Amino acid sequence: MSTEQSDIPVEPAPWRLTGKAWLFLLSGVPELSSLPAGFAATYQAEALATGGKYIGGPGLVQVVSYTESPVGPYNELIYTPGRWQYDDGSAGFRITRIFVSTKASAANGRRNWNIPKEVADFDYKKGPDGNMHFSVSLPGTSTPFFKASLQSVSLVTRIAIPGKTTLLGQYFKLIQPPLPAGDNPEEVGTSQWVDLVPVMKGSAHAIWVIPEIDGKLGDGVNFPAVVPWSLAIFLDNVDFNVGVATFFDSR
Repeated sequence: MSTEQSDIPVEPAPWRLTGKAWLFLLSGVPELSSLPAGFAATYQAEALATGGKYIGGPGLVQVVSYTESPVGPYNELIYTPGRWQYDDGSAGFRITRIFVSTKASAANGRRNWNIPKEVADFDYKKGPDGNMHFSVSLPGTSTPFFKASLQSVSLVTRIAIPGKTTLLGQYFKLIQPPLPAGDNPEEVGTSQWVDLVPVMKGSAHAIWVIPEIDGKLGDGVNFPAVVPWSLAIFLDNVDFNVGVATFFDSR
């Protein structure tokens, strides 16, 4: 272990986090060969595409701002293309691209749950037009690889609907393959498969999402150039529980 990696605090599961989240729904990718460019970092793309049978279904882009976590506040950007099915009959979503704003979140997310986190710089703020503006860029660069703005949906945004992912039970299961180690100290490698069912609850509001990189959310290199559904979900006062994973040698 490098000296720099040893300076990253180790925070085992379970984690409880609070914050807010923005969920952008995507039309399903029909087959594995159709996964968009940028669906995963090059060095871990093969690991994240193989194992099990890809069965598709709706995809998701998620932006989260955590105000409290075991490793302190941080931001997160997630891409989930769909679900995979396995020989034992189980099925689950798979996160294939995810950026966070701190090394502590990246290292522990990989170690605890095989979540393929990388570090990026986040910027989000309310503009003079009243919209929320998001952008994410690689460290030390100024050109965003992800950019979007969010607009209120008149009266609908004033109605908060309690929401909790456990209402759909095992449908929200994540099944994540082992990860290769990356070049950066926080890009920890792992050796076993992971199953987990994260729980998220909060107040849901409808919003409009406006993709801002040539009409898409990403640049097609560091993040998929996907077009979300126009209507999105904002979750306020969110309580996240990410438990201890179940580990398997194979799936």
